Amino acid sequence: MEKNNTNLMSDANSSDIKQHEDAVLKTAMQFFADELLPYLGIKEKVVSFAPTELVHLELQKLFQDFNFIMDDGTWKHFEFQSTNEGLEALKRFRAYEALTSYLHKVSVETYVLFSGNIKHPMTQFTEGYNTYKIKPIIMQQRNADKLLFDLEQKQKEGKSITKKDLIPLILCPLMSGNSSQKDRINKAYHIIRNTTEIEKTDASKIEAMLYAMADKFLDKMDLEKLKEDMTMTRLGQMIWEDGIAEGELRGIEKTLIQKVKIKLEKGKTVEEIADDLEESTEKIVELINTL
Repeated sequence: MEKNNTNLMSDANSSDIKQHEDAVLKTAMQFFADELLPYLGIKEKVVSFAPTELVHLELQKLFQDFNFIMDDGTWKHFEFQSTNEGLEALKRFRAYEALTSYLHKVSVETYVLFSGNIKHPMTQFTEGYNTYKIKPIIMQQRNADKLLFDLEQKQKEGKSITKKDLIPLILCPLMSGNSSQKDRINKAYHIIRNTTEIEKTDASKIEAMLYAMADKFLDKMDLEKLKEDMTMTRLGQMIWEDGIAEGELRGIEKTLIQKVKIKLEKGKTVEEIADDLEESTEKIVELINTL
């Protein structure tokens, strides 16, 4: 019995950690929308988040990196590429776009952020009558080692560091340079931790975005070490606080999902359900995807 109880506690702890990590990644997505899109030269404003899981006809889930709903009603889809997959990646992105457009009845544009080791990525291909294109954002011309060195020097000299100075750190895993992605993320993380001039909330959001990048690019062992370091910082506190808030929201969402299920069984459309429950159609679609 004691062994069973230990297993149950272990499962519960693993579930809590996963939920807290999800909260961090959601914070990262918000920060990406608010700060990184303008940094990348995208002028349209994000008004909501779009689902990033697509259910294939064979009941396979297709996972995208970020989807944003813009103020003009279009969606912008973002992918990160650290290896040059060429045609195979483009065909996958085309499938994401086609399914997203078909399922959600929206216009979609795909942006791909290529890391510094990819110098001439494939950005379009023609098949039959159709030519498919992505919008590349190539980070090769930006040097992570120089960025990190300059910020470390500023800190050593006691010079002020602003939020605008720190935002490029989020993309340092994608930039050119000789250092490894692990070293870059570690250095960026310590620069943020040692910066006292910016608001605590902003620092936590930048750390959350950096964690999201680490989750994307680091292997399991390196990511686990980064998690250990983060538990002693502002991000660790944010993970805990967001985990508590997430638990409260789950209870509310569970009730909402049940209401959506009942209305679906009655044959109501997404628009009718949204009207009945006084929620956005995007929220109802998200709940249906959960179902």
